Amino acid sequence: MIIKVCGMRERENILGLLKAPAPDWMGMIFYPPSSRYVERPSVPAAFYAALPVEKVGVFVNELPATIKHKVEEYGLSKVQLHGDESPEQMDRLKKLLNIEVIKVFRVGNVWEWDRVTPYLDLADWFLFDTETPQYGGSGKRFDWGIIHSYPFDRPFLLSGGIDEGHMEAVLALAKEQPMMKGVDINSKFEQAPGLKELDKVKRFIHSIRSPEHAGGEKQ
Repeated sequence: MIIKVCGMRERENILGLLKAPAPDWMGMIFYPPSSRYVERPSVPAAFYAALPVEKVGVFVNELPATIKHKVEEYGLSKVQLHGDESPEQMDRLKKLLNIEVIKVFRVGNVWEWDRVTPYLDLADWFLFDTETPQYGGSGKRFDWGIIHSYPFDRPFLLSGGIDEGHMEAVLALAKEQPMMKGVDINSKFEQAPGLKELDKVKRFIHSIRSPEHAGGEKQ
């Protein structure tokens, strides 16, 4: 199970997060209206670029040229598109980048898998989050029953209101749906936007990776 901790921003909080047990991926939000917006003069881009972790840059309806610049400046390993990006926009971005792209779909009360089909040849990963006006980080959970019918062979992460109490449900869902390769955690593990409760995060990571849940091997 890949564990992505998103919305990271504070220097000491990040350094604490990266001490064992550390997540596989760390998400940074490059969407200015977000309360977890990462770019601030107090923490230079070079700090993030030097971090020894796969860094995922989260963008919302951003220009491809701007995304490319941030990839280079912050040393991003992956790009996550969390807005209403069209397949044509994704195609232009893919031609600019040499890293993996995650396309997010916000799942509401009405859902059709046909929404995903146009992106199958463009996205390296999908991520399914809860539909909200704020483009994520709401702490709300969508109906995970939808995931049971996932019909594609593209790997994906589950997001949206995941907390410590959901661990068993997450593992059960991943066992049933083999294309679910991990989870994206954020607001349910925070003291404040962009500031994680590290004890909670570490407990979650340790539990997910325990031999009991990892088939006897550390993931």
